[in-house]
Amino acid sequence: MRILFISSGFLGIYPFFEKSIVETFLSFNHAIQKIAPEYSTEIIKSIEAFNPDFVLTFVGYKTDNRLLTFIKEKNIPMGVWLTDDPYYIDQSTVVINDYDYVFTVDLGAFEFYKENFQEKKIYHLPLGTDTTQYHPLDSPTPYLYDLCLVGFPYTERVRLIQEIIEKTPYSIILAGPLWRKYFNNKDSNKINIINRWIAPEHVRQLFTFSKIILNPHRSYNFHKNLNSLGIKAKSINNRTFDIAACACFQLIEKKPDLHLHFSPDQDIISYTDFDHCIHQIHHFIDDESSRTFYSHNSRKRMLNDHTMTRRVEFIIAQLNSGNVQISQVRGG
Repeated sequence: MRILFISSGFLGIYPFFEKSIVETFLSFNHAIQKIAPEYSTEIIKSIEAFNPDFVLTFVGYKTDNRLLTFIKEKNIPMGVWLTDDPYYIDQSTVVINDYDYVFTVDLGAFEFYKENFQEKKIYHLPLGTDTTQYHPLDSPTPYLYDLCLVGFPYTERVRLIQEIIEKTPYSIILAGPLWRKYFNNKDSNKINIINRWIAPEHVRQLFTFSKIILNPHRSYNFHKNLNSLGIKAKSINNRTFDIAACACFQLIEKKPDLHLHFSPDQDIISYTDFDHCIHQIHHFIDDESSRTFYSHNSRKRMLNDHTMTRRVEFIIAQLNSGNVQISQVRGG
C-alpha cells in the first residue's frame, strides 16, 4: 500500500508520534510519504507522483481544506486519527466530515461519533507506545525521587499535588510547562520542578528515577477545552502505555476503559479520588517487591497489546475489511 501521511502541524510531542507511525508503516513494507497539512503546488505535484492508495491524517485540525478537496476529487480513501478527543471535540466534529475512516483515542468520543455519524467507519484506537523511545534503562539506577508527574498542570493535577505536599513527606519531581505558576522549588525541599516540555528520552529517565509515577488525567470540562458538548473523557491517556513500557510503577486515575487495556488486579493500580491516591502512595512507597510485580506485568501487557506496531496493524486490518487495496510494497 502507498500511504500519504498528513502531519498534524503541531510541535512538542506530535512529531515523535508521527515519526513512530511512519517508521511502523515502513516496517510492514508499505510505502509512505509524509507531507505538511498545507496546500501548495509542490505538495500537489508530490501527491500526484506518489499516487497514494490511502490517506491518513494525524489530528487534522490544521489541514488545509483545499488539500482535502484535491484528495477527495481523486477518490482516494481517507482516514483521520483524532488524538485530542474529547477535549477539542468541537473541532473534531467538523473535521470528521471529510473522512471515511475515523480513529479516536477516547471511548467517550467514540460512543458519541457512533451515535451521531453512523455513515462513518468509527474506531476507538488509543495511541501506542514506541518502544525505541520508552523502555527500561540498560542498568538499574538508585531512586532520586519518591513521586513523579510529567505533563501540563491541569487543575486536577495541581490540586492532587497540593494534597500530597500537605499530607505526605515524600519528594516529588514535576516536569512540564507552567508548573512554577503553582509551585516553586523554594516552597518546599520536597519539590523539584522542570518547568518546560521535555522530550521522551528525558521523560524515560525521570520515570526510571522515581518510585511511583502519578498519572492523573485532564478533566473533560477544563475551562480551556473546546468541548461545548460536554463529552466525558472515558479513556486512559497515552502516558499510561509509556510508563508501562519503561517498566515503572504508576498510580493511575481510574477511567472507564482501564480494564480494556490492563488487568486492575495484575497489571496496574488505580485510584478513585485524592484520598485514595494518597492511601495508595503510602501503601506502595516502601513496597518495592509489589511495585516491581505490577510494573513488570504492565510492561508485558503493553508489549503484547499496546505498541505502535499493534495500532498500525489495527488500521491495516480495518482497511482490509473495507476493501482498500493494501498490498505491500517491497522495499518501499
